[in-house]
Amino acid sequence: MSSTSRFKRPKKPRRARILTHDKLEEWLATREHPMPGVSMIDGYLAALVVSPQFIPPEDWLRPIVGDGIAWAPDGSIEEAVRNTIFQRYSQIGATLSGGPKRYAPIYMRTDAGEVLMEDFANGFYLGMRLSIDDWKPHISNPEIGHPLTAILGHCTTMMPEDQRENALRGQAGEIMAQSWKVVPELVEMLHVSIGGARNIEIR
Repeated sequence: MSSTSRFKRPKKPRRARILTHDKLEEWLATREHPMPGVSMIDGYLAALVVSPQFIPPEDWLRPIVGDGIAWAPDGSIEEAVRNTIFQRYSQIGATLSGGPKRYAPIYMRTDAGEVLMEDFANGFYLGMRLSIDDWKPHISNPEIGHPLTAILGHCTTMMPEDQRENALRGQAGEIMAQSWKVVPELVEMLHVSIGGARNIEIR
């Protein structure tokens, strides 16, 4: 008997559907319940990649996007959203581990081009909170804790807003307004100093 009559040739793997950042942002913005935007998700993923403690995807996906995306069925738009988030996570890890391109954060911008770092910073801090006890010794190290203010100084969830505004008055506010420019170098430094230059990728 011919083997071809008994066994079917395996199907080619289905290519994962990936959304552009604009399409992802548009989809997230139309949800009935508030969802984090692309910039917040990007900050969250960056914190996970440089984290002192590896956190598996099954533990970090739900806190940022919920069960609907974490357990989305094949072929759904929610699955495409999940694929897109996984791809960006892998991209950040590969880039920080010596990829051909330099790490470039995704920021919110005004129509005039002004960078708004709050979403990115809030996402980064949310990612840190998943392993905050492992972060604490590094935060207390001035060589890491002080540079981290370039990100965390923009976070609106760490302290009451009036306290944050008071801390950013005058020259401090002027410096922080330009801190987005150093974030790529800062994340690269954190990856080497804290993350141990792990090569993290979801296949």
